[in-house]
Parts: sequence; C-alpha cells; structure tokens
Amino acid sequence: MAQVVDLTIYPIKSTAGITLDQARLELRGFANDRHWAIVASENRRILTAREHDKMLAIQSHVGSEGLLVYLPNHTEPIALPYLLQPIERVNLWAEEQHPAMVYNQGINQAFSEYLGIDCLVIYMGEGCERPLPTDMPSGYTGRTSDRVSYADDYPILLASQTSLADLNQRLEQPVAMAQFRPNIVIDGERAYQEDQWQWLQIGECLFEVAQACPRCVLITADPTTGQKHVQQEPLRTLARYRKTASGGVPFGIQLVPRKLGTIRLGDQVVILKQPV
Repeated sequence: MAQVVDLTIYPIKSTAGITLDQARLELRGFANDRHWAIVASENRRILTAREHDKMLAIQSHVGSEGLLVYLPNHTEPIALPYLLQPIERVNLWAEEQHPAMVYNQGINQAFSEYLGIDCLVIYMGEGCERPLPTDMPSGYTGRTSDRVSYADDYPILLASQTSLADLNQRLEQPVAMAQFRPNIVIDGERAYQEDQWQWLQIGECLFEVAQACPRCVLITADPTTGQKHVQQEPLRTLARYRKTASGGVPFGIQLVPRKLGTIRLGDQVVILKQPV
C-alpha cells in the first residue's frame, strides 16, 4: 500500500515551496498554498515562472500574521500580512477576473525591482471565491460549491515516486520530484497506477480525482535556479510515451477535496472505487 513521503505548499504561486511534516486540507487545497501571487500591473495577468524564472528563487515562511518573503536582492524579509481590504480582479489565463486583494506600493515596488517588471502582489483573502475551471480537456466540472486557490487548475497535485523512477530510467540525467511541484508525493504503488484512480483517502481526508495533470515547460526548469533544460527535458521524454489524444503530456493527478482534515507524512493512501 502506498504512503505519503512528502508534503509541500507553495505560498506564492510559481515561487519556492515549503516542505511540511503535516498539512491542513481546506476547501481550496492545503492551507496557505498558492494564496498569494504576483500580477503584471499592465494587464492584471498573474505571472508564473514559465516566463519569469527568477520567481523560483523567491522563498517564503508562513507565520501567524501572514507571510515572510525573502527576495534574493534584499537582506531583510518582506512581510505580507493577511489582508482584509477590498477585493479587486485579476486574470490567470485570459480574462477570468479572479478575486484578489492587493498589497501596498512599497511591497509592490520591492517585487518589481527584483523581477524587472512593474507588478503587484496579491492575496486570496476571505471572500475571494474562485470556482473550479469548467473547460478542461478531462471534462471534469466538480460541484458548484468547489473552490480553488491561484493554482493553475485544481486544489491538490499528487505525484508518485515510482512514476518518477520510471521516468528517470528513460533520461540521461535524472530529475528531482521538485521540478513537478506536487503537493503530495506518495511511494509504494506501481508506476503510473495513479492514472486509473477516481477516489482516494489519505489519513482522514477524502479526494476525488479531477484529471491527470497535463505538464508544461515549467517542468524543464531547475527548481532552484530557474534555468531551463536546453533540450526541454524531461518534458520531451515524457511526450514520447505519455502524450494523450488531446495533446497533453500528463504526470501526476489533480485532486479535489471531499473530506477535510490533516494529512501527515507516513499516512497510508487507500484507493476507493466510490466515495465512502
């Protein structure tokens, strides 16, 4: 039986992750996971490390009053307190108008100087309700009450250590799991067995599988430096044997919470045919 071997949150979208011994599952995913993001001032579009690889070097720490952020060009951390100010609107893929709360000019200036682009820092506070996407190739729509953070698609990403081992056997240079940026890493199942799952229970939490996660160029970037592989590995190799009819190249699965609680390292993964 599989068990949880790693738990990670990414407080600011597309920046460095924080590994945990346990994580609290909420409606939108793990607590504090992708509840912050950086937005281009010009078009209110959320920035990602796909185009701005310097974002991967931004580290953070979650505290009782918000987030402490460590920019590589700053000697002191920058505090991002939890906000209660009015909700504004930003975009992720097109003109979705996702809800957000925007930080002050001083904070935005610090991030703008580091990234070299005029930008805003945003927070998904109370009252910022973002529904699940309804136009994915999988056709999954979820429930009307479902919500997600600033993650690309769905609240939780799970990946398998044995699937990574299978991929690494096909590569000239093995890659680390960190390149795939999962929230949950499991070990103990056959490679890619997770593709067949529909429901699973981890500890006290229950999940529905939304889809196999289609991967993008971000998995070709070194998770610490942001430098992209010149031959687009491991995406190139994955595409040789994992490409789907819709054109996607999946690795890992995206989950929607159905029963909330806490997940801990070592928790067993129970595969279910239907919800309990």
